[in-house]
Amino acid sequence: MRNKTDPVVFECFSFEQVKNINKKIKENILKEQNPSDAAAGITKVGSFSNVPCLPLLELLHPWLYQCQIINTEMFGYDINWHFHLDHMNYNVYDVNGEYDWHIDGSDFPKMDVKLTCILNLSEESYEGGKFCTITPNEDMEFSSGRATIFPSMIAHKVTPITTGKRITLSYWAIGSAWK
Repeated sequence: MRNKTDPVVFECFSFEQVKNINKKIKENILKEQNPSDAAAGITKVGSFSNVPCLPLLELLHPWLYQCQIINTEMFGYDINWHFHLDHMNYNVYDVNGEYDWHIDGSDFPKMDVKLTCILNLSEESYEGGKFCTITPNEDMEFSSGRATIFPSMIAHKVTPITTGKRITLSYWAIGSAWK
């Protein structure tokens, strides 16, 4: 039986679509982030960039729409889906790249991050780079073109990459502050 806090993993895009999405994202990167922007004391090694949602909506619609459906059917969180205003993170992990245990949160006093939505956009095979959560789950095969969605307060990490390059896109679904 599925627990309401378990991540949901689903098929989303073909390899050709992944290549096209990566190309479009690279044309729309706003700024690269400093990995030291991670939560205090958390190891975060890689290249991380902010990307606006709006220019990518047509390409990413199947993923974002599926995230909305999964929220409605499985999580039921009150979320403001403001894709035209929102940004995403483009995450590139090369060899030794990793992101230690953390949860996703918000600095906005009246809003909280409720769901984390991640899309694997890797164009080459890699080893390591396993996506892990503190909740036990059976299907965390998170290969290129697949996506996962889970409550943002669930601790998660990416193990160090040993070969290749892992690329993901992260979207945080935000809603009114928890009450």
